Amino acid sequence: MILTNEDLYKEISQEQLIELSDLDGAYALNQSVIDDAVQDALSFIKSFIVIPANPTPLLQKIAVDLSIYELKRKNELISDTEKERFKEIESYLIKMAKGSMPITIVEQDSGSKTSKSFAFKTSKRRLETNKR
Repeated sequence: MILTNEDLYKEISQEQLIELSDLDGAYALNQSVIDDAVQDALSFIKSFIVIPANPTPLLQKIAVDLSIYELKRKNELISDTEKERFKEIESYLIKMAKGSMPITIVEQDSGSKTSKSFAFKTSKRRLETNKR
């Protein structure tokens, strides 16, 4: 999974990204700080699951949110709501690690679908009496 600045711009503005990445006070985008935050976020995700080549939109959003969280953490700007969001993200990752939430997009055939509502076939049994 590769995150770009455009992915981060979907959640925060360019000015916010400049402010969060500018640790030197030069009011310039510091790409190395952003890359470090993204790598920290991906490392955290990798501690739960193997990141697939085609992640779900939820997993992509989790990576973006964790990257922004890491940028805010470096600037000591973490609020209580962001701490709660981090716990929520962690619970999602635990569910993904257990297999109860998907981590990859699976293409399905557009062919005919079989109904799984009747998974077991039953046959009628007839009781017959012995005729003598």
